[in-house]
Amino acid sequence: MFKTVVTLSLWFGALFTATSAEAQGRTLARLFWQDDSSASLQWGDLKKNAEGFHLAPATIDQFPELDPDEQSLVQMRHDDGLIIVGVHDNNEGTFGSGWVAIESGAIEEPHGDHSHWKFNEAPSVAQQIIDETQGNPAHVYRYGKSFVLAIDKNNGFTIASADSIRQAKTAEQAAAFFDGGSGHITLAVEEDRVAYATWIAPVGENAGRIDVIGLGENSGQRYTIACPTGGLHGATINSGKAFFAPSEGVCWVEADREMSANSETVTVNHLSLGKDADDKPLRTGAFANLKSHVIFTSGKGDQAKLCVLNAADQIPALIEVSLDLPEGQSVMSPIPMQTRSHGPLACMFAESKEKPETDELIVVALDPNRDGDFSDAVIKTTIAVGRNDIRPHAGHHDAVLLPDGRRIAITNPGDQSIWIVSLADFSVQAKLSISGTPTRLLAIGG
Repeated sequence: MFKTVVTLSLWFGALFTATSAEAQGRTLARLFWQDDSSASLQWGDLKKNAEGFHLAPATIDQFPELDPDEQSLVQMRHDDGLIIVGVHDNNEGTFGSGWVAIESGAIEEPHGDHSHWKFNEAPSVAQQIIDETQGNPAHVYRYGKSFVLAIDKNNGFTIASADSIRQAKTAEQAAAFFDGGSGHITLAVEEDRVAYATWIAPVGENAGRIDVIGLGENSGQRYTIACPTGGLHGATINSGKAFFAPSEGVCWVEADREMSANSETVTVNHLSLGKDADDKPLRTGAFANLKSHVIFTSGKGDQAKLCVLNAADQIPALIEVSLDLPEGQSVMSPIPMQTRSHGPLACMFAESKEKPETDELIVVALDPNRDGDFSDAVIKTTIAVGRNDIRPHAGHHDAVLLPDGRRIAITNPGDQSIWIVSLADFSVQAKLSISGTPTRLLAIGG
C-alpha cells in the first residue's frame, strides 16, 4: 500500500511539474545573458502563451564563482549548441582569467528544410580553464566553426571548436595557441587557412602592424603587413577580404588563403571615413557582418553614422546613414540581423552615461526595396529603451534576434529587465523583470 501511495504521489508530482511547464506555453528560445553585478552567466527558456511571455531565470550548475570586483565576463559566442565565454581580470591576467564552455542543453533536430528544437536538458559546463597563465582574453570571435580568443597578455590567440571542446579530456587539450598580435589584439580569420592579428601600438615601428599567420595546411608560414596609421582596434573577414580599423579610416586586403604572398607583395587598401568637426580623421572600433556586408559605426554626435561595405565588390564603396545623435549620446556597435518582416536590419543602441533615461535603440532598414543593394539604407525607427549601467567596458545594452525572426530581445542593465520587441510594428510586447545587471545576450533554438 505504501509503495502504491508513493508511486502515485511521484506520478502526480511529475504530472504537475510537466503541466506547469506546458501551461507557460511554447518555448520561443533559450536565452543566456551575462549579469555584470555578479560576473555570472544566467539562463532561462523564453515561453509564450495566451497570457503573454514568461522567463524563469536560473544559474548554470558548476559555472565558476568569479569575483565581480576583480573579474568580468567578456564576449561570448555559440555554435552547434555550445557556448564559449571569455573571463578577464583587472590585474593583467594574474588574478585569474581564461574561458568557460557551456553546453546549452538545446538540441536541434533537422527536418528537411527546417529544424525542431528540444530543451529537455539544463545547461551545463563542458570545459573551463581559469588561472594565472591564460593571458587575459578580451575579444572572442566565431569564424565558421572556430572559436577564436584574443590572448592579449600572451601576445597571441587560441582557436577551439565545439567538436574540439567536446572531444578533449581537458580544457588545455581543447584549444591551440598561436603567436601573433600584441597589446589589445583583434583578429580576422579565414578558417583553417590564415589569421590576421593586429598590434594596437599607436606610434613607433609597430604602429599599424598586422601579423599574418598560416593555419591548417599553411601552418608555420607567417609574415607582416602594415596599415598607414596605428592604433589598430577592429578586424574581420568577409568574402575573401580582411578588414582592419586603424586610427584613420578602414584598411582592407585580399585574404591570403594559400599564404602565397609576403610583406612586399600585399596591397593594403585604405578607405577614408571623412573627418570630424576638429578636422580629425574618423575611425571605427569594431565590425559586424551580415552575409557579404561589413557593417560598423563611426563619428560622434551629429556626425555619428552607420557605415556599410559590400565585401563582395571588387573595390568596396562606402555607404553611409547619418544617425545625428544628441549631445551626450554615443552609439554602440551595430547588431545586424535578417528578419522576416523587414529583411536585413542593423540595430544600434544610443546610450548616455549621464542621462541613461534617454537611451534608444536605432533600427536601420539596410535594404528597404529588397534588391540586395544596401545603398537605400535608411533609419526605420527609434525605440525608447530602459537604462544602461555604464562602467568601464561594461553595463551596456544588447539585443538579439529571436529564432522565429519576428521579435528581438534586449537587455536593460540599469532597469534589471529583458524586453521583447515585435518586429512587425516595433512595439514592446513584454518587460520581463530579472535580478542583477543583464548585459550581453544570446538566443538559441526555437
